[in-house]
Amino acid sequence: MHGGKALLKVFERAGVDYLFCSPGTEWPPVWEALAESQERGVEGPRYINCRHEAAAVAMASGYTKVTGKPQAVLLHATAGPLNAAMVLRAAYQERVPMVICCGETSAFGEESRLPDPGNQWIHDLTDIGGPAELLRRCVKWSDRVTSPTILVQSLERAMQIAVEPPAGPVLLGVPFECMLDEVSLPEDHRANRVARALAVDETAIEEAAGALLRAHRPVLVTEHVGRDASVVTLLVELCESLAIPVMESFRPAFLNFPRTHPLYLPYDPRRIESADLVLVADAVSPWYPASKGPKADAKVVFLGDEYPYSRLPFWGYKVDLALIAPPAATLPRLLSRVKASEGFVGNRASYEQRSRAIREEHDQRFAALERDAAEHQSDIPVDPRWLCRALNESIPPDAVIVEETTVHRTLIQNMIRRAQPMSYIARVTGGLGVSLGYALGAKLALKKRPVFVLVGDGGFHYNPVPSCLGLAQEYGLPIVVVVFNNQRYLSMERGLLRYYPEGSAKKSGVHFGGPISPSPDYRLYAEIYGGYGAKVTDPKDIQPAIAKALEHSAAGRLAVIDVVLSDYQPRQ
Repeated sequence: MHGGKALLKVFERAGVDYLFCSPGTEWPPVWEALAESQERGVEGPRYINCRHEAAAVAMASGYTKVTGKPQAVLLHATAGPLNAAMVLRAAYQERVPMVICCGETSAFGEESRLPDPGNQWIHDLTDIGGPAELLRRCVKWSDRVTSPTILVQSLERAMQIAVEPPAGPVLLGVPFECMLDEVSLPEDHRANRVARALAVDETAIEEAAGALLRAHRPVLVTEHVGRDASVVTLLVELCESLAIPVMESFRPAFLNFPRTHPLYLPYDPRRIESADLVLVADAVSPWYPASKGPKADAKVVFLGDEYPYSRLPFWGYKVDLALIAPPAATLPRLLSRVKASEGFVGNRASYEQRSRAIREEHDQRFAALERDAAEHQSDIPVDPRWLCRALNESIPPDAVIVEETTVHRTLIQNMIRRAQPMSYIARVTGGLGVSLGYALGAKLALKKRPVFVLVGDGGFHYNPVPSCLGLAQEYGLPIVVVVFNNQRYLSMERGLLRYYPEGSAKKSGVHFGGPISPSPDYRLYAEIYGGYGAKVTDPKDIQPAIAKALEHSAAGRLAVIDVVLSDYQPRQ
């Protein structure tokens, strides 16, 4: 069969549900294979015709985040990987597996056996080393297919490398000629079965359990452990058993612990500094700076499947014991060892006393946040604290929130209190512009659950908005976008004033890099793509707008709600 058909077949065998494609002139062999499969009624990977490369990769990321199933992305040569680079880097940092195939050429029209790919490949669509070299630092692994003879094996290996811990995106340059040429695809397909060592040494489990049992002021800090939804329940059971308070640091990527739970507390570095044991559950930056953590005599126990984060140029955290395996494999053993201990039974009274104290602190801290928000419920422009409280009351418990803000992130985390696993997904890495794609991928996977995007107006501009909203309309993926519109890049402005508190910018009020002016009417984006748009300037209109958006979402139409905010700056 020709290479395009073989590519489709390889992904079908690997269990890929979707091909997210930003169209390019090198993909006709795959399109022909898809048309042939459809004509024959053959079930296989479905094709999503994305309108921007960043949207394609972000959508694949969002789908994989909530399903755990790696997908495939097809990008155009040169422009494709360059446009997608930031989102690929995010997937790399966030350990999201996927296979990205980028077009290239191997013969530049000199192979007379095959159709001429076109003169654009001589100059317009070619780079030294191909896309694999172009994006080597933005993905986990990259290479190029050098011959149609190894196309199938190269694709299969790329899928294996993507899921090998630590997981991540891999990029494969696929010459147009390899997809046109005839390749061999064995019919007696046997998938490689991999049995990885998942068990942590029993001595290490016993040591960790002992440290937890001896601790008087423990705290658990997490960021990413909720990537496996099954782990959240185990974490709750462990923390309830030993009365361990839980904090998510500044960049939680998932719902890692129910934020309504009495053991959940807003992040406070003072609790880290006073702890005699810190259990770091898959957190890249449990405190900052790395040198300013718990006291020297405190124990730090690390729990996760990657250590010490070789993807990063610096990771200076001191760890006394690292249990390196999927937390879903380690936590049941740790929990069992703790509960079987004599110390656990003998200390029940002290655990209950500690639990009451944490619950009291939890209630006080969150009640204070609620009171603070209520004091600003009538403010115009809308106060961000009241917006978050109103959203907490309006967004259904089963909804998925995709968050991409900067200054409002901690406020959202503490006040829009999600409890169900996979009900919160956030941008983690530095680049803005991924939330709409993440949300579309999540909606594709969880069609019956409402999906909300909470995005700053600055972040909204970095997203490929027309492409994503058009895609939502085309494929019936009705996301609800809430724009936190403070008419500025507030994080930039805050940095300027922090570094130069008595400078010319402060005195003159001229803040270069801050204003987004004039502020556009964001609701009109929804109307262009057949959805519901609303502009909220009065706080009493927030909940009615959300209710209306949910009605439209149930009817299959997207929504964009533009909430005009005051310039209140939450503490970080």
